[in-house]
Amino acid sequence: MNIGQALASTGVVRFNVNGRIISVNGIVIAGNVEVILRLNGRPIPQTLLNLPIQSRDVVGLEVFVRVLRGNEWGSDQLSGILENNFEELQRLEEEDQQ
Repeated sequence: MNIGQALASTGVVRFNVNGRIISVNGIVIAGNVEVILRLNGRPIPQTLLNLPIQSRDVVGLEVFVRVLRGNEWGSDQLSGILENNFEELQRLEEEDQQ
């Protein structure tokens, strides 16, 4: 099994045709929303999703919103970025099918 297969088996990570992560638990990875992929606690690039893993390896994802310094955002504004981005996910999936 490789990293991508392990993530796909969770049912919460979706990939585009190029193998990049496009959503995690319905949260679209686009704009200010980013993801860090980790293997055994160390960050790795998404280009290594085909890397084989061992039974004791730990694969993790961190989803976060990048905010520019000086911008004070409240929790309502941040949750608005993460919620209801299903339309963005549909758009990305349509682009992948073309």
